[in-house]
Amino acid sequence: MKAFRRLAPVAAGLAFVLAVVGSWIRINGAGMTCPDWPLCHGAIVPALSGGVVLEWSHRMLALLETLVVAATIFTGWRVRKQIAGLTPALSALGAIFVLQVLLGGATVRLGNSPVSVMLHWGMAMALLATLTVVAVLAASAPTRTDALVSPEPTTGVRRPAALAFAAGLGFVTMCIGSYVSSSFAGLACPTLPDCDGTLTGHNSAQLLQMLHRLGAAAFAIAAVMATFSTARTGSPRARNTAYAGALLLVVQIGLGAANVLLHLPNGLREAHAANAALTFLCFVAAAVFARIDPVREPALVTHAPGGLRGVLTDYYELTKPRIIVLLLITTLAAMVMAARGVPPLGLMLCTLVGGALAAASGGVFNCVIDRDIDLIMHRTMKRPLPQGRVTPTEALIFAGLLGTVSFALLYICVNPLAAWLSLAGNAYYVIIYTLWLKRTTTLNIVIGGAAGAVPPLVGWAAVTGHIGAPAMALFALIFLWTPPHFWALALMVETDYHKANVPMLPNVRGVQRTKIEIFIYTIVLVAFSLALTPLGVMGMWYFAAAAILGAIFLVDAWKMFGGPTKPLARALFSYSLVYLGLMCLVMVADRIIA
Repeated sequence: MKAFRRLAPVAAGLAFVLAVVGSWIRINGAGMTCPDWPLCHGAIVPALSGGVVLEWSHRMLALLETLVVAATIFTGWRVRKQIAGLTPALSALGAIFVLQVLLGGATVRLGNSPVSVMLHWGMAMALLATLTVVAVLAASAPTRTDALVSPEPTTGVRRPAALAFAAGLGFVTMCIGSYVSSSFAGLACPTLPDCDGTLTGHNSAQLLQMLHRLGAAAFAIAAVMATFSTARTGSPRARNTAYAGALLLVVQIGLGAANVLLHLPNGLREAHAANAALTFLCFVAAAVFARIDPVREPALVTHAPGGLRGVLTDYYELTKPRIIVLLLITTLAAMVMAARGVPPLGLMLCTLVGGALAAASGGVFNCVIDRDIDLIMHRTMKRPLPQGRVTPTEALIFAGLLGTVSFALLYICVNPLAAWLSLAGNAYYVIIYTLWLKRTTTLNIVIGGAAGAVPPLVGWAAVTGHIGAPAMALFALIFLWTPPHFWALALMVETDYHKANVPMLPNVRGVQRTKIEIFIYTIVLVAFSLALTPLGVMGMWYFAAAAILGAIFLVDAWKMFGGPTKPLARALFSYSLVYLGLMCLVMVADRIIA
């Protein structure tokens, strides 16, 4: 048993090194410096010069790996009855290794054709995955129990299927990527995330490249879903390994984009291939851990909805999706205004996805910080964090991943200004508003409203690379719109803020004072919106529409003085959402008509 425990991880590590070295040799064009196989130029030790050194070294590493794998299978077979699942794993390892050796020879004889390279790389990944399974079983050495051989666990909830599915998608994506690389189609689509404005490209090479990107997107989605699922009910080893895979996935996305933008430098291509293999292996290992490890007791997840759907719903709620929709509307409006029409599809998609992820990250951070007062307020007490369905640590990791992916996507696929503006808006919302203003002053929403006004700046910067007057006008419009909109909501849930000791205007200065402030801010908002025409920012079409929409807003704000507070506040709150959406539409229409 001791020899097997030592050999199994060595065989897995050596197989990874062998795969990385083989990838490096192919990328640098040294794969055919030894045109025969298994010898090299008819000799066991050829004249070592140039690329021959690399190819011959790769074959010597393969020979060493053959000896180590054989020793692993031999020592493992002797203890197979002591470790559940080891017999099929060792049988698969032997078969895959033989196939990989034969494919290595076939690849040389076929002159590194794209199909042979893809099959060779795919079999290398299958070998790595099998060795990883064997290494995990060797380290864990579980005994045969009903919990291991039964399809249904006796306690808790295991989620190996989701992790295994994610690993399978990763395997398919890597195989497609290998074919793309070996057929020299890596730069067939020079734009991100689409291909010259389409999702399929205009020829077979571009279609192949887009298949790789779509596969990568599917893998990313499956990997994130599996990680969230494992975060709640998986064992510590399964959970931590899935977290590592998710972090490597973020790195992989950045490497993929950098390869396209920097025109495939060899170093980045190799890093992309090596990191892909590591990411894939993390999810393979996590799936094995999820299958063989004891799981959390059900009492720890008493409040969790059942199944994957419940997990996804919880994380979805943390992102505050209704707020995201509103922010994306203002972002898109600014983009269309800047482009005086529909922006390029790829640019629009990257900006909106990046903006949505940034807003989601801010929403999750807000939920973590406010979880104590959320538990007190009736409106928020059923959120995932107060109910214990998601832990603060898990939420913080989720928020960090969302923010990192958002910044990388905007920086690489849009432009640095848009990325930094988005990050600044997020930081303002989390640090200035949530951590400071919200619990200290009745001006919290007045000053903090600037955070929600940043998306139009991001949208304009995405199209133009700078910040223009129309974007600043929309920023100011949203900044002035936020207090009457939010104070109307505060009037609807005044007692909640009072119980939580949050100094919102109604529960500090009173309902009547809040109504006065709402009316004053509405006057200022409408006056500013109309002033955009004489200032030359907007035209007469806009002025006419803004006057009508603003008059309705003023009437609704005035009505609050003479009727029941909560119904009228609800009506004003609802109209304020309609008002902002229509004002964005009017500004877009005026800009295009002009």
